[in-house]
Amino acid sequence: MNPADNLERTIEKLHMSTKAQTDKRILDDAYVALGKGLERQQPGTRRMIVSSRITWLAAAAAVVLIALALLLSVPSKKVDTIEEFYSTLGAVENICASSFEAGQTDPFQQVWTSQTLKVRLFKTRPGNQEQFMLWDIPNKVEMIAYGSMVHTEALTGEKLAGFEKQVTPFFSIAPEPYERDTLASARWTRLDDPAVAAIVPGTEVYDLTYIQPAAPSRPEAYRKSRVFLDAKTKLPRRAELYTKSEPEDEYRLWCFVIVTYPSESEIQVLIRSTFGPPESRAGEPEYIVTPEGDRGRTGIRR
Repeated sequence: MNPADNLERTIEKLHMSTKAQTDKRILDDAYVALGKGLERQQPGTRRMIVSSRITWLAAAAAVVLIALALLLSVPSKKVDTIEEFYSTLGAVENICASSFEAGQTDPFQQVWTSQTLKVRLFKTRPGNQEQFMLWDIPNKVEMIAYGSMVHTEALTGEKLAGFEKQVTPFFSIAPEPYERDTLASARWTRLDDPAVAAIVPGTEVYDLTYIQPAAPSRPEAYRKSRVFLDAKTKLPRRAELYTKSEPEDEYRLWCFVIVTYPSESEIQVLIRSTFGPPESRAGEPEYIVTPEGDRGRTGIRR
């Protein structure tokens, strides 16, 4: 814990409020104590020391009081409710979620999302080869790069609107805001367990529980996302995803997610190295095969 954290926690414990009379009394007492301690000094020296030290004490006291006022007046971020959590995470511009199967050290999926660029990039590894999929909303294309091949499909109408709605920071961490049926059952609770919080030091832990409605390809399921929020920024650093089939069953961990916050330029570099610059991604979609020497594992759409 750094000194700033220690100072802030100490002030919180004091529950102090200051008034002008209190400040004056504290300074007056300090001056009296200082004067008594200097009675045995030479008169000229004493006057010089008292004058300089009183000036220093007054300046120091003013700085301390200003610092206290700033600390006590700045509201801290809160995530006591699910609405506050969604508001904080929803404001994130760029995010990367790396998903791992329980007990594994290599991610089976990484997803970069940029709300400013309006793109989402997926990286998976089917078999032994990387595959990338890009949703490029400004250029209205979906692109898939696998080995030396790139397939491009134009995004129009309903599909484009659906992708635009899904370019949010919530992927793999919590239900998307547009999933109203899921959010209707969601509960957000603080988990005060030091042993759990110790998994990611410097975090606060919350459980987001919800029911995932049945779909044609899956039955109804009970989900829990255990989110480790940075104690200062209140943004997720890790999420553990649990599931169970029946209410009386125990939750089972099926994957965990490591969350990082790359810059917009870092995401741009990754997309450019895989699919080429933005201007090359515009226009009519096509399917090409590029020589292995171009990049070694991806094709570039011309």
